[in-house]
Amino acid sequence: MKYAFVFATAIAVAGYTTAPSSAADVSPIAPTDGKQATKISAKEAFFESKIRPLLIEHCYECHSRQSGESSGELFVDAADALRTGGTSGPALVPGDPDASLMIKAVRYDDAEYEMPPTGKLDESDIKLLEQWIQMGAPDPRNPIAEPPQKTSPMDIDPRSHWAFNAPQRFRGDVAVGQDDSDVTDAIARGLAVDAGVTLSDRCDDQTLIRRLYHDLTGLPPTTAQINAFVASSESDKHFRLVDQLLASPQFAERFARHWMDVARYADTIGYALAGKERRLEGSDRYRDWLIRAFATDIPFDQMIRLQLAADRFDPANEKGDLDAMGFLTVGRRFLNRYDTIDDRIDVITRGLLGMTVACARCHDHKFDPIPTTDYYALLGILQSSETPEDAASPLALVDRANPADSHVFLRGQPGNRGETAARQYLTALRKPDEPRFTDGSGRRELAERLASPENPLVARVFVNRIWMHLIGRPIVDSTSDFGVRTEAPPLVGVLDELAAEFAEHWSVKRLVRRIVTSRVYAQSAEPADDAALRLDPENRFAARGNRRRRDFESLRDSVLAVSGRLDRTIGGPPVEIHLASPSPRRTLYAMIDRQNLPSLFRTFDVASPDAHTPKRFFTTVPQQALFLMNHPQIGTFARSLAEQVEMDSHDTGAQVDRMFERILSRQPSAGERETCVAFLRQPAGQREQRFNPQLAWRYGTSPANAESRVTEFRPLAVFSGATWQDQDKLPASSELGYASIGAENGHPGRKHAVVRRWTAPASGRVTISGMVGHRNDQGDGVELAIWVGDRRLWRENQKSNNRPFRNLSADVVAGETVDFVVSPRASDSFDSFFLRCQVSLESDHGEYFEGDSKRDFAGPIERGNEESLGRLAQLAQTLLLSNEFVFVD
Repeated sequence: MKYAFVFATAIAVAGYTTAPSSAADVSPIAPTDGKQATKISAKEAFFESKIRPLLIEHCYECHSRQSGESSGELFVDAADALRTGGTSGPALVPGDPDASLMIKAVRYDDAEYEMPPTGKLDESDIKLLEQWIQMGAPDPRNPIAEPPQKTSPMDIDPRSHWAFNAPQRFRGDVAVGQDDSDVTDAIARGLAVDAGVTLSDRCDDQTLIRRLYHDLTGLPPTTAQINAFVASSESDKHFRLVDQLLASPQFAERFARHWMDVARYADTIGYALAGKERRLEGSDRYRDWLIRAFATDIPFDQMIRLQLAADRFDPANEKGDLDAMGFLTVGRRFLNRYDTIDDRIDVITRGLLGMTVACARCHDHKFDPIPTTDYYALLGILQSSETPEDAASPLALVDRANPADSHVFLRGQPGNRGETAARQYLTALRKPDEPRFTDGSGRRELAERLASPENPLVARVFVNRIWMHLIGRPIVDSTSDFGVRTEAPPLVGVLDELAAEFAEHWSVKRLVRRIVTSRVYAQSAEPADDAALRLDPENRFAARGNRRRRDFESLRDSVLAVSGRLDRTIGGPPVEIHLASPSPRRTLYAMIDRQNLPSLFRTFDVASPDAHTPKRFFTTVPQQALFLMNHPQIGTFARSLAEQVEMDSHDTGAQVDRMFERILSRQPSAGERETCVAFLRQPAGQREQRFNPQLAWRYGTSPANAESRVTEFRPLAVFSGATWQDQDKLPASSELGYASIGAENGHPGRKHAVVRRWTAPASGRVTISGMVGHRNDQGDGVELAIWVGDRRLWRENQKSNNRPFRNLSADVVAGETVDFVVSPRASDSFDSFFLRCQVSLESDHGEYFEGDSKRDFAGPIERGNEESLGRLAQLAQTLLLSNEFVFVD
């Protein structure tokens, strides 16, 4: 945060009435309450007529009791508050304008103090303020009746906050119900009963097995698995199924993806300068390490040590543990190295501790006992670490040869140094006499402090996340903020019981087993009665199950599974999953490009890779249904299901039965069967032509011109098998010469540009991304221009380098063209270029169309009529869209 006064003259406020124009006009002041007028001095009248209106217009919105705001703890609507100032000290020095922060800010002398932020005051207004302060800053306003408290969060005793005290196993007396299988059930039951909330009954076995498969594997059970579980009379079948699922590799994949949200996982570094590789080397190795760690049940305290300091445990990566350091290094790489370190501090403190330490970068934390020295202690630790050139893993960090403490950066500015912050643990969580870190950078010592069973936060924070994934809502709503503003939740006893026991063994599988075999987990999502819903609408007492929609990974993987296309291979490089042709890999292995994240991920609420994600939000938006209705991938899955069902039987009724079994894992009811059979027997309506992405592209030339505009599109006539060109031989004897276009390469002609043209199949909004490069040291390079219709979106010269272009957007109408125009410059010698482009279109009706210049590149294609979905495939798609499939219960 900026200095307190930086906000002192911010923005404008409504409700200001025009002030009198001179001191004579306001002396005496006529009150509106019928009391006798009060005479004031000429200096005070000057304030009332000239200064108060300025403060009202430019300061009160952010610094007044009326607005309820006090940015930087500064009020300006009372004389004493203005002179006392905020966290940066007094806003003015009576009699000395040049020494007053107010004047420095309004003069715009210092970039850190430029106020108002909406624009500099008129010089006449600045002179009025200077004149007022020079005369001693007279101010007749009454003092604030209740002056803002100046107590600092640094004065808070950490022991007074529930989360800063170590969790304890439950030792009290509690009534145990007949259905309770764990003490946590009894605790939750007691709280619900005390609140008058009736508990829901246990869910049926079919619901339970669907819930377990979803939560532990992210995949649906087959009809045979459901029938076997329901038919079993074994008393321990629930426990045996849980153990079976915990031992499956799909459990490890599922929980690895959960932790990847915490670790802000991505496969690219984010924004990169021209020519710099954007792919984050080895990112998939961290993902695969997480899968191994959850599969082998590495104790969570050891996972912490390895993710922060594996270079001290497995420096040669003989066990593959060095890849665990991706927890720190898979984050966004900023141009400012201190921003990169800030991102790593944030993922450590919010991800593991549930503390918002990054808020102390510019000033002491506003609410928690976290001074800036804590932030810079961690910065010193991470700044004393570096990426080695010869590491056994590209994700590794090692200690610098000469680790050093960091200075506090006043106001967060590296050039404004304050006191030295010793590398040590957080103030609120360490003992007063605890020594500073001296072992190398201090990363290992930090990891040991975090992984200690005495740590009051780590076990609580992790257990709360696991409870959220399994039960459907966390015990503590602010999953990454356990600071002093977070009150103890109703189920704090449940959280502490689980956390205290977890810290005794640190086994994730044991923790998960305990939760999913409890009564709370197996409750029906139906409220026991109307009163239960009325008394506890948010289900904070866990008196019923939480009805949940599948997350994106589970939804897509379930579609793959029921369509018989799921590839269960574990690990491997990331794959593109958003293209028209679907990849069979689990969604866990999707390429996450943080700089150019496909809209598909945002549509389905996937965690942002830009920063640590405390929890996902599950929105209900039309785009999700429209995607499932219109995207080519869903059509592909529906056709696959229809083909398989047709192979099993040609009887319409049997096909309906089989389709329900494949997708919903049950037989249809009599009414459902009758309706679906009638639908399948109806004659097919008129079939619309399917979109073929290869047919959307054309390849040609246009005369080069100063605007790089396509003035005359002339299709290239010959396809050589690898390139489109003007004649059989290259160079052509015509004026086009070397003009040619390949899948990812090409060459402009003599005074002619080559044009890769994509035609929009529908009206909507198009988004364009890609990479262009000129990779020859000789020649004068090429120029790329991107046009949508007659609008140029991008233009750049390329000479011996690569350049990405991302998220160029424009509205299009059906039939409008997107042209990628590569022109020669002064010479067309050595003008071979690289070009790959992706075009995505979301139509006005919710349809998605995508083009990829490399994937779609082809020779001549006959344009024929392609059939849309048949009746059986339409039935498959309808069932995939149903709530029964999309929701867990």
